[in-house]
Amino acid sequence: MAEFNSTTFGTISGRHGSAVATTIKKSGKSILKVFKAPTNPKTPKQVAQRTKFGFAIVILACLRALFNITFRTKGGANYGIGLAMREAIVGTSPDFSLDYSKLKFSEGSLKKTGVMTVTKMANMDVKVDWNVTNIIPNDTIANEDDGVNLIFLCEEFNEAMLFDNSSFRIDATVTVTLPDYWATTKVHCWMYFSRADGSLNSISQYFGVLQM
Repeated sequence: MAEFNSTTFGTISGRHGSAVATTIKKSGKSILKVFKAPTNPKTPKQVAQRTKFGFAIVILACLRALFNITFRTKGGANYGIGLAMREAIVGTSPDFSLDYSKLKFSEGSLKKTGVMTVTKMANMDVKVDWNVTNIIPNDTIANEDDGVNLIFLCEEFNEAMLFDNSSFRIDATVTVTLPDYWATTKVHCWMYFSRADGSLNSISQYFGVLQM
């Protein structure tokens, strides 16, 4: 790289043969250096990773706002999408798919439930039940007033809903209502617990697909 002053040509910039010239704004000095073409080798591994990332951005678009809530202390949507890319997007390029059972919406040290079920009721009501036998009085990782958070994702419309603090851990059951236009579709379901002050969560648990 060389610096030069040109009273003949004035300020010069851009590529000139095998060299590139530019001018530094602060000093006004012109710099000349050898041109090197930008490298983008596009190795099979790099192409596969870019394809996977592109697939993730599209398939997880409906979860960005939700990730910003559930992972708000960990980087929001960026963290959630990164986690999904590592654990839930499977297959080899270019044939990627999403394993819904491996999607995560929360992480933490709160105790999970041992058993949980989801049942379609009348109309678009959905009843969720969980086991509370693992609650111990004054337990620091499973309080009776831990909030219950439910997540439902409709494959057909690629839409997701979060019912945060829909009930308490001790209740062992809750019923929520899903959108009417989700009727006859397949809906994936998850649940996680959260501390009343929002300081702790449990890891989210997948409990299957519900045929509406």
